[in-house]
Amino acid sequence: GLTIDDIDVFEINEAFASQAYYTVKKLGIPSEKVNPLGGAIALGHPLGCTGARQIATLLHELERRGKR
Repeated sequence: GLTIDDIDVFEINEAFASQAYYTVKKLGIPSEKVNPLGGAIALGHPLGCTGARQIATLLHELERRGKR
C-alpha cells in the first residue's frame, strides 16, 4: 500500500474548509502537499466539474515539480 510519504501532492476538494482541515489533520498530511495552487474555495469551478478540475490541476503541478 501507499503511505503519505509516497504521494507528492494531494488535491482535496474542499467545498467546506472544515472538511479539508479535518482530513489533512486526521491523515497527517503535510500542509505543503495539499492543494498547492489553491482548491475549490480559492479557484472555483463550474458545477459538476470537480473531478476534471482536480485532475488537470494535479497533473500539471506534478509535471511542473517533476514529481509523481
